[in-house]
Amino acid sequence: MRDDGADLVLTRGLARVLGEPHAGADGRHRDEPSPFADGDLVGAVSAVCVVARLRPDCGAPGVSAIHKAPVDGPVAVNALGLLGDQQADREHHGGLDKALHVLDAAEARHWAGVLGPERGLAAGGMGENMLIEPGAIGGIDDVEIGAILSIGPGAAPGEGGERSAAGAGGPVPPGGESPRRGILVTVTGVRNPCSTFARGMGRGDWVEVFSERARVGVYLSVLRDGSVLAGDEVRVVSTPGHRVTCHRWFAHHDPRDAQAMLASEAFGNLRLADYTRKYVTAAADERVG
Repeated sequence: MRDDGADLVLTRGLARVLGEPHAGADGRHRDEPSPFADGDLVGAVSAVCVVARLRPDCGAPGVSAIHKAPVDGPVAVNALGLLGDQQADREHHGGLDKALHVLDAAEARHWAGVLGPERGLAAGGMGENMLIEPGAIGGIDDVEIGAILSIGPGAAPGEGGERSAAGAGGPVPPGGESPRRGILVTVTGVRNPCSTFARGMGRGDWVEVFSERARVGVYLSVLRDGSVLAGDEVRVVSTPGHRVTCHRWFAHHDPRDAQAMLASEAFGNLRLADYTRKYVTAAADERVG
């Protein structure tokens, strides 16, 4: 295969196409709510990743920043994401509503097994900025779209796990120096696996194969700057209550779920990001079945 993937035969260029009826909009999901309530532990950061190298890509920008790698120590985060990271295609990747892409660590292990040791898939190899090790009741794809999360240090032993509603920086270290401040983020939507992703993975069928499990990872916007570090807790600060998780939305694009999210926004419970809103609006009037 050419380095830029130009000779890769793609079976599908984009997982979810606007205006294309979604085969999952059939009413078969069981109306499963998110398992998480306010204050619940979603999981813990197992790796923080920034771009390791730009690879040639036959897409319009000419390069891709999909190959990321883990970094040691705290990494600063601002409204545009991790310090030291970048995106080659700013039209479709990055920006305020896609500042961070996070992936379930269990999913990363699954795909490493599928691809085999010859592929050598490591943390950051699928373009994620953070891997989130799932907790006991679910993973990052099981949070509602529009949920607010804190990512930062957990409570010290003996503190009983108390945390501020905003996930404040954790216990004061010995010596009285200022604690590291974690970040506050909003879940804005789900990844839409694309041709750039497929070329980065070197598989023409990757968009379809990766999408089958419907746990594609989520995008976050940053509400409060700070820093992140492997081991940081990820907790729900608040959730909109419309019941539509990231996994459920990607799997079904159910019209009833689209209507529920639009109603939740109308009541002021969340703000739909533009890239999510266009799919939600299109699905709201789609026929079920």
